[in-house]
Amino acid sequence: MKKFNLLKFGGRRRIKDRGIKWEETYHERSAPLKKRFENEIGPGSYIRWEGHDYTTDSDYFVVVGPAIQRSGQKSFFAGVKKLPPRYKRGKVKSYAPSGKYFTNIHSALSHASEMWGVSFPKNQQKYDQNNLKNIDIPRHVKG
Repeated sequence: MKKFNLLKFGGRRRIKDRGIKWEETYHERSAPLKKRFENEIGPGSYIRWEGHDYTTDSDYFVVVGPAIQRSGQKSFFAGVKKLPPRYKRGKVKSYAPSGKYFTNIHSALSHASEMWGVSFPKNQQKYDQNNLKNIDIPRHVKG
């Protein structure tokens, strides 16, 4: 059986391996959402980072927070999305990120840290689906 050299057959680098410096950033749509979730659930219940990938000259954002699954179940979401080139100039809004749903925020943050290299917040509270029972999450919020 023939062995393959993985260095020759490597594909694109994972987002985590691109050296993106993630900074916590909130904009006109995400700032009120963060404030509301932190008032109703607690600090650290919604976090959003932005970073620039110099290898592709693209901007990305990562979000971890409460969301509603298609089934209607409330859970925590961790997702990433490439921002449109004109986003920084305020010409285009960004769309919902793609990612995974989790039963607690620690799992969501661990996934985001492992997949995209964002830092795990210090003194993070242990929120789970029980904390989301009485919270109104807009249907359009996916991360």
